[in-house]
Amino acid sequence: MNVGMKVRVIDSHVSNYPNPIQFQPGDMLILGELDLEYEGWIRVETSDGNRGWAPVQYIEAKPGAVVGYASCPYNARELDINSQDILIVLQELNEWYCVENEAGETGWVPVQCTSLLDDPATK
Repeated sequence: MNVGMKVRVIDSHVSNYPNPIQFQPGDMLILGELDLEYEGWIRVETSDGNRGWAPVQYIEAKPGAVVGYASCPYNARELDINSQDILIVLQELNEWYCVENEAGETGWVPVQCTSLLDDPATK
């Protein structure tokens, strides 16, 4: 995956999380269950009591621990996207892209909702 590549939205996505979690390195997180739909994500609770999904790669914790610590900054904001939107990929992680839309907004979208812009199947 090349950072900066463009993708076209082939399936709309609406965020279910209007108040996304955020954390900074060193923040304590209460660890919950692993996501069964998207591998590599875990439900966490931040110090302000907000709950949401975070990448396991961004959390330092011992196996079986109920508390972990953030190893890097993270914002779980998801973008609402519509079919045919064009997005610029900033990062790919655990079957999700962090993208920028044409309005300059950034957030996460499922990879499965997009197709490479140069992919003949999307034309």
